[in-house]
This record gives sequence, C-alpha cells and structure tokens, in this order.
Amino acid sequence: MILHPAHLAESRRAFGATSALLVILIVVMTLRLPAAASDVSHFLPLHMALEMLSIVVASLIFGIIWSSRHETLPANLLWLASAFLAVALLDCLHVLSLDGMPDFIGPGSHARSTYFWLAARLVGALGLLVAVWLPWRIRPIWIPLGGRQLLVLALVFGVTVLIFRAPAWLPAVYIRGWGLTTFTIGAEYGILALNLLAAVRLLWLMRRPRHFNVGALFAAACIMAQSEFFLTHYLGTADVYNLFGHCYKVLAYLYLYRAVFVETVQRPYAMMDESRQRLQATLDALPDLVVEMNARGRYLAVHAAAGTEGRRRGAGLPNRLVSDVLPPQAADTVYAALEEAGRQGTSHGRVLSLKVGGETRWFELSVARKPARPGLDDSYVVISRDVTQRHETEQMLRKFSLAVAQSPVSIMILDAAYRIEYVNESYSRLSGYTNQELLGRNPADLWSHRVPASTVLDMTTQVARGEPWQGELISLGKAGQEFTESVLVYPVRNAAGDITNYLSLKEDITEKQQAAARIQQLSNYDQLTGLPNRALLHEHFQYASRQFHVLAVLWIDLDRFKDVNDTLGHQAGDILLREMAHRLRTALRGQDVLSRLSGDDFLALLPGANQQDAARGAQALLDVVARPLQLGDQEIFVTASIGIALYPADAGQLDVLLKHAETAMYRIKADGRNGSCFFTPEMQVRTVRLIALGHALKQAQQRGELRLVYQPQLRLSEHRIFGAEALLRWESPQWGNVSPAEFIPIAESTGLIGSIGDWVLRTALRQIRTWLDRGLTDLVIAVNLSAVQFDQPDLPDRISRMLDEAGVPPQCLELELTEAAAMKTPETAAQKIQELHQRGIRLAIDDFGTGYSSLSYLKRFKIHKLKIDQSFVRDIDSDMDDQAIASAIIQMARSLSMSTIAEGVETAEQLAFLKASGCDDIQGYHFSRPLDPDAFERFVLGHPS
Repeated sequence: MILHPAHLAESRRAFGATSALLVILIVVMTLRLPAAASDVSHFLPLHMALEMLSIVVASLIFGIIWSSRHETLPANLLWLASAFLAVALLDCLHVLSLDGMPDFIGPGSHARSTYFWLAARLVGALGLLVAVWLPWRIRPIWIPLGGRQLLVLALVFGVTVLIFRAPAWLPAVYIRGWGLTTFTIGAEYGILALNLLAAVRLLWLMRRPRHFNVGALFAAACIMAQSEFFLTHYLGTADVYNLFGHCYKVLAYLYLYRAVFVETVQRPYAMMDESRQRLQATLDALPDLVVEMNARGRYLAVHAAAGTEGRRRGAGLPNRLVSDVLPPQAADTVYAALEEAGRQGTSHGRVLSLKVGGETRWFELSVARKPARPGLDDSYVVISRDVTQRHETEQMLRKFSLAVAQSPVSIMILDAAYRIEYVNESYSRLSGYTNQELLGRNPADLWSHRVPASTVLDMTTQVARGEPWQGELISLGKAGQEFTESVLVYPVRNAAGDITNYLSLKEDITEKQQAAARIQQLSNYDQLTGLPNRALLHEHFQYASRQFHVLAVLWIDLDRFKDVNDTLGHQAGDILLREMAHRLRTALRGQDVLSRLSGDDFLALLPGANQQDAARGAQALLDVVARPLQLGDQEIFVTASIGIALYPADAGQLDVLLKHAETAMYRIKADGRNGSCFFTPEMQVRTVRLIALGHALKQAQQRGELRLVYQPQLRLSEHRIFGAEALLRWESPQWGNVSPAEFIPIAESTGLIGSIGDWVLRTALRQIRTWLDRGLTDLVIAVNLSAVQFDQPDLPDRISRMLDEAGVPPQCLELELTEAAAMKTPETAAQKIQELHQRGIRLAIDDFGTGYSSLSYLKRFKIHKLKIDQSFVRDIDSDMDDQAIASAIIQMARSLSMSTIAEGVETAEQLAFLKASGCDDIQGYHFSRPLDPDAFERFVLGHPS
C-alpha cells in the first residue's frame, strides 16, 4: 500500500512502536511460562497503579477535547471524548470492584470487575471505531455538547445498575481454577476485532492527505488489539498475561492521548504559525500600500512592497494623522471610509485623487475593521490601490456612451475580429443584456438557430469583403425570447483605410411581423391550444383526400370535463385542455392533423389510415389521455371517448364524417366512456331512440310511470338496518323498464331533472311519514339531490317547506349530492350546506372519489357522511389500488368526524374487507336489492336488529 507523504513520519514511528510491542507479545506467548512463574506477587497494588494510570489518561483524553469544545473541532473528536469519559468511569468502577478492595460500592467480585472491564473495553473500541470511520471534517453538531455527556452518564448508570442489580441476566465471565469462560474470551476477541477494524480503516486513511494524527491513532488501535490478545490467555487474576495486557492498554491510551494532544493543541498552534507566514507572504506580494490606523486616522503601521515608491513614502507615516498627510478632500474620503467600516465592518470602492510626481493619480480604498482585545480600541486595515488607468478608461467609455446612448436606434460596435466592444442602451433594453455582459462576445452567439444558413453565409461573405450588408436576423434576448431585427452592418476604417471596427445599426421589427402573424393565427387557429380550427381543418381534409385513398376521422371528447370546470374552475379547465392538446399531438404521426372543434372536443385527421390503423391510433390517444395530470395541488385522472368515421366508407364529405364520428362518440359515452368505437348505421337507430325517450320522459311523471324503490342500508357495528336510499325507476308502457343510466342523462340534458327531482323528494317524504305512522321511527332515508336542485338559491327554504308539508322530522332525511355539485361554487355550497345542517338535515357526498374535491373545502362543509363509489368497491377484494383508495377515504372521513357508507357491496369478501377497514355502513345486492315500499317495510320488520 502506498502511503501519502504527509503520513510518512508519523507512520514510521507508529509502525516501529507497534512492531516492537508485537515482537514482545510473540516472545511472551512463545515462552509459555509455567503457572508458578507467571504469578506476579502483590498484583493488586500494581494492578491498581496501572488502572489508575489508564483512568488518568482516559480522563485527560476527555478533558483536553472537552476544554477545546468551543473551537472548530471535528465531531469525531467529540465522539471520542464522550466514549473515553465512559471508559474512565467504567475503569474506575472496575477497580473499585476488584477482589481485595474495600467495599466502596459493594463486595469485591472478580466477575463484577470483569463485567466493568469488558464494558470499558467495548466502549473504548467502539468510540475509536466511530471516530475514525466518520468523515474527518468540521460539521454541525446535531447533538448538543452536553447531550453527549448525558448519554455517557446514562450508559454508565445503566451498565452499573445491570451489573449490580441483575447479575443473573449476565453470562459467567470467570471460573476459579479454570480461568476465563468462553463468553469472556469471545468478548475479548470481539473487542480485538473492533480495534483491528479501526486500525485497518486508519491504514486506509493513510493513503489520503493528512487531516489528523492517523499514525498515533493507528498505533493506539493496534496496541489495544494486542492488549486484548494478552487478556484472552490469562488463567489467574494475577498472572503475567494479565499484567502485559494492562501495560499494553496504558501504552495504547498514551498513544491515543498523543493523537488528541496533537490534534487539539499542537496542530492549532502550527496552523496559526502557518497562517501568520501566509499572511506575511501575501503582504509581500501585494503591490498596494497597506496601512493600519485607528478610528481618528492616525497611522499605526505601514507596509509596502520592497523597492516601491510606497515603501519610501510610507516610512515616515507611523504616528501621524491622515489630515496632516493628505489634502483635505482626500483626508475626508479616508475618514468616511473609516466611519463606514466602523459601522459595517468593511468599506469598499471609495476613490480619492492625489498629485504624485506632477500628475494626478487615482486610488481606491478598501477598509476592514480589525477588532481589538477587550479594553482596547479597534483599528482598521486600509489597502490603497492605484486605479488611475481604470479610472481614465472609465471616463473615456462614459463619454463615448453618452454620445450614442440616447439614439432610438440600437447600436453595436464590433472589433476587427467580430467581437462586441459596445452596445447602447437601446439595444440593452431590447435584448435584456447589459453592455458588460456582451463585451467580447460574437454577435452570432445572440442569433436564433432559426436564422437561415444562407443568410449567415451571405452576410459573412459580404462583410469579409469590406462591403456593407443589410438584411433581417432573428436574435435571442437574455431571457430567451426571440425578436426580429432589420440590420445594417458596415465597416469603419482608419486613416490608412484599414478596417478597425464594424458598426451595426439595428431596428426591432418584431411587432410588425407579429401583427401579420397574429392576423393569420386568429383566422385559422384555436387561441387556447394553438391547434387548427374548423376552417383550417377543411383545407387539411381537402388536401388529404386528394393525396390518400383512405383516411380516418376521430372525434375525441374528454369525459366529465364539466366536472373539472365546476370543481377546480375554468382556469384549471384551460390548463387541462392545453395539456391534453399537447398529449394528443405527441401521440399522433407527423402527417396527422389535430384540431380543436369547441369546448372539450378535439378532432384528429389520420391520412392513409384504414380501420386497423384508426383503431391503433385511437388506443394510443386513450393511453396518453389517461396518464395522471397535476392541476395545482391535486392529481387528477382524465379519460376520453373517441368516435371514428372512415373516408370514403362512411361518407365523402367532411361535414358528414364529423356528424358520424360524433354519433359514434356519443355511443361510447353511453356504453360507459373511456373507449372508442367505429360509426355504424345502427347508431342512427340509437340516436332516434334517445330522442324518443326524451319525448316520452316529458309525459312519464304525469302518467304515473315513475316510482321509487328503496335499497336498505346496514350499520355494520350494530348489524342493524338504519335507513335506505330512495332510487328512481321508470316503467314505460312503450319502452319497458328504462335504466336510470339511460334516462337520467336525458333528464339532465332536457332540463327535466329539476321537476323530477322535486317529485322524488316529495314522494320520499310522504313515504317516510307513512312509515313513521306505522312505527318505523329509526329510519333515515337518503335522497339524491341533482346539481340543478342544489343550485336553486332558496334550496334550504324549499326543503324545509317540503318537510313541514309532509310532517317529517328533518333528522329522518339525508340528502346526497355529488362532488361536482358541491365544488361548482364552493363558497355558495358551503353556505347552503351550513343552512341545511342548522335545520337538522343530514348531508352526504355521493360517489366520493370520482370527482375533484378540494379537501380544504371538504373539511369546511358540514357533511355527515362520505359515500364510497361502487367503482372502488367492485374489485376491492382483489385490487390493491381500490383497497388503498377505500381505506384512505375511510380514514380521512374518520379524521374529519364523518361516517362512511359503501355502495354496490355484492359479495361477502367485499363486506369483510370494508368491515375490517372500519367502514360504518354498507348497501348493495349482497344485503338486499332495492325494494318497493311494502317489501321494504316487511324486510325491515323481519330483520333482527
């Protein structure tokens, strides 16, 4: 192993001492002294002396580090100090517990003293290992200084209590006539291994530059390991192996103390001397005049480089005042710098002028306050730098800048190598760059990559010939913005006709070009997404239909986009539309066209795509739409419904293809959304059915075709029916039993949902009154409230009137509203919910988890219950995501003092999971299907409570 040169001297001493002691160990072990010869007479006093010496050294290790704790010590040393404080205490307890010692803290016992011995050796080995293993650098102390000592005292106290109060818990360590037990020998070897591990680590650190006394620490670790080896072989408490083990331990501690002493005492002094020498060398290298003076301006000391004018003039300055040496104006500048440094600690940039050798020289002052010892006044170090040349250059540049700064035309001056020497304020305002930032740069660095190569070639060729060039360039501002310039470049020649500079005059024509492009953009592109609009789409279709025999038209509609607008606001909706436009565009081929028709409807034109190509393209679009999207602090998931029409199979005109693709899109929405389908003639029949259902629904209420059924709700904790959800059914003489999933959207789109909702509410309240009269007093009936009803400004009063008319207590009614309805206008919703809550009416959030709730608003709403949507319940016994979502809803509701109910529970496995997760209530086919009023009454009366 190659050692770093910084460790060579220390390592030689460490290796020598370690090797010599190792030779002694080998000799002693080889002699195999007989038991009679190995006994050491009067071992107890000798043992005491060695132990006390080791205790003193361990205490010194702690003390020397602790006394320097307020200095910038590495955390390693603080850990080492804490460890050896524990070692000193444990060794002291070891001595006091020896056989033959007075009963200071208890009867002397070889076993007890051995326990303390092993504890001290283990703590010492671990402390050394931690100290050398941690990076050796100054770092913030995450444990207070006193905290380490408290930990040490707690450790020692705990070990002492264990040894004195619970010795039976500890294994035997020594057997008279036999010697050390297997446990003791194993422990000694373990401690030996820790010391050797620390030695290996230190040996490896010797390859690096020196940061601390690695050699002494290496010697200490190796000698402690040899000490432990001796102590694995002694048979009696006073044999020679025990003696050598204690002697080696003392030597190891002395080496450790040597390392700590070097680190905390010798090294700081050496660093101080090195710093002093470095400072002197720095002062000798400075060409500037450096003086030290007090706050009154009296020179205390002067330093200048040998052989300089400052050295000659500075010899007579000490003990003189600035006002006696410098002119009044220059002296005032010095006093002002001293006063500023007295307030702020430093002063920079003040300039004074002096007549030196018949010419005016300019000097810049840098002043720093030098704190004095207590009882003395602070002094100040002043550096005076000759900046005459810089001052003259600045004056020249200032005059030159003033000559062109007010020009409304951007001006740039280049040198003969095309490097920028100057730009005026007009160009700085245009580009965002300051003159200083552009000095020395090539103008080409400021051009956009969109500048045609032909333009660059033409300009460079013409300028190289010494001819003027005029044209347009696209440049980049400092912030990355592009702007277009009309540029004139012509050479500047000296009296000899040589080109010395180039002058570039620039005019910003960006706004003129943008105005023309804006007119084009407004005519043909969507302003939110930048996609082609319907007018430009017709042009793309005409071109594609001429170039390709087939093409596909995909109508893409984002599912539940209205919920995003209602809950998160139109700004979030706009962000979503822009993101979806970007995703859809990236999922299409380069030749495909994506257009935004209106709202959340997009249209993709796929030239040359057959049915299989269109299906693959639609799936790719569905996949990119389904990726999670972060809107503010919420992550949402969006799906899409895609209708596909083919050219020329379905139609030859774009308008007809759009109509067919839209029809197919509505078909996939009716089938559950999040998918795609091709247009078929049968879809026309579906459209006719929806129109007919809309007309029939208008008469259904008057004809008595609507009825309510009630699905029982079970309280899991009591296994009791506590209520039911009122569900609407339509039995049409013409269409039969029409599914709510089919006629509810029709009612919403035709505006019938308001009157139907009121009918449902009144009917449910009359039925509640009937059940109350028949003795069913503990039922709570949940009624779904449509968004139209919830938007009514007098909703609380209307509900109260209906309750009064039916004679139903408000606590018997629970209103269910969707997340979208509640979050459409959160402030108004919170006020209405508060009023309903104050009137005793219970409220629940229906289909929770499918919308876009704001938890900050949710906790403000006076909601009694969250209803877990059946989409999360359907696969809850097997789907880990559904399990996580349902559990999160239950825990969140509980933390907000709300109850939970799961709908759509159809299996025993689903019920078991929900019950185990803490769900309060359930409803679903596993418990009961929806029942008509009479059947529901019989079901409740027949169910054991």
